[in-house]
Amino acid sequence: MSGPATPHAPLSARASQPPTGSATPALPSQVTVPQLPPPSTFDVLPDLHRLLSRLINTSAQPPAPTPTPGQPPADGPLDVQHLGTAAAQLRRKIEKAKAAVRLLPDIDRTCEDQQEEIEYLEARIGRLKAALQGLGKPVVEAEDPDQSMTG
Repeated sequence: MSGPATPHAPLSARASQPPTGSATPALPSQVTVPQLPPPSTFDVLPDLHRLLSRLINTSAQPPAPTPTPGQPPADGPLDVQHLGTAAAQLRRKIEKAKAAVRLLPDIDRTCEDQQEEIEYLEARIGRLKAALQGLGKPVVEAEDPDQSMTG
């Protein structure tokens, strides 16, 4: 049995392990969660608002000279002819957000799967709490029949 030493292990077991430099025992390694993308990846509303505002401002303002053929200014009024080009950036951002969601762990799990795991974990928590409460109760010492005869 060559498991990791615990604080309650006999001295011989603790002595065979290298010192950790800390009086507290090391916590078990946590499951690593993949790095989540920044929140701005999923925030498409400001970009959509900007695009629609540019489109609405086109009808309110007189037509301006086109600075470059095929490419309207980024913040100026947007003509309907250039809507597809301007919307392409928004489409790319939405596709990037979809791809980021697909990479998240357990994304394919159903609500029923998650509910089953929640119920299992709640039952486990209940068992662990009961075990901890049992540890907190004082131990009732049984009378030793050999000691009752001496006296």
